[in-house]
Amino acid sequence: MSDTTAASLPGLGSLVKDYRLSPARIRQIVVVMLVAGVVAACFFLTAIFTNDLTPNGIRERIGITLPGLLFTLPVIFGVRQLIRVGGSSLSLYQDGLVYRRLGKEARTTWDEVDAVIEDSACRITKKDGEVIEFGASIEGLDEVMDEVQAQTLRKMLPEAQAAIRAGATVEFKGLKPFGGKQPGKGLNQFAYASSGYAVDARGITALESGQRIAWENASDYGIEQAKMGRIVVDVFFIESGEARFQTRLGLLSNAHVLLALCQELVPGQTAENDSNPKAS
Repeated sequence: MSDTTAASLPGLGSLVKDYRLSPARIRQIVVVMLVAGVVAACFFLTAIFTNDLTPNGIRERIGITLPGLLFTLPVIFGVRQLIRVGGSSLSLYQDGLVYRRLGKEARTTWDEVDAVIEDSACRITKKDGEVIEFGASIEGLDEVMDEVQAQTLRKMLPEAQAAIRAGATVEFKGLKPFGGKQPGKGLNQFAYASSGYAVDARGITALESGQRIAWENASDYGIEQAKMGRIVVDVFFIESGEARFQTRLGLLSNAHVLLALCQELVPGQTAENDSNPKAS
């Protein structure tokens, strides 16, 4: 990772910082592959050196081989991941970013960004529909995301405020990784995933249920932590005395803009919400 302001790129301005492939991520993938490969080899060798050629012995060999095949899956997945992240790098510029992977380059200016979703990977959707996605393979991902959110908020928040003042509705769509049908519905609930929200001058509406919370009735909003099995995730919530909306923060498009609007529109702000770095 290197700091420099000497280089520049037409349309993107001066280079702020380069981010390279994370060595820690590569080590993690390789360790998982090695462990899974050793376990798989133990099963395969046991099956090979079983001398019983009777029908029972052959069935035993097959039974030993099956777990070995299962342990080869992490090895295959690891190789695929190494190929996918190989040579990844990201450069932040004053007016945008460039992401490189597998010899290909994707770039965007901050003005071209239409939506930002942050979870295990950062997904940037441009206004022309192009998607730029980068994840934990990039060293300093949290730092990159802070900059992406800060830069896009400067553009998106005034646009959203102007639209709301003009009587329009601004949508913040949620990503539902398991779809909307059973058993996907149950899995989405487990993942705290929703379809998102529509915001106007009067209140906020859940796109999925159509339920509405008027701004004057909203009692609290913010980010809280929830458990998904053993995994802790950040969840956006807003509530009134009669209703509560919540969704996984990392699966909500432009969540940073929605938080900033809530800070402006929800009455009776608490010190906790005002000091929330994601809402400022």
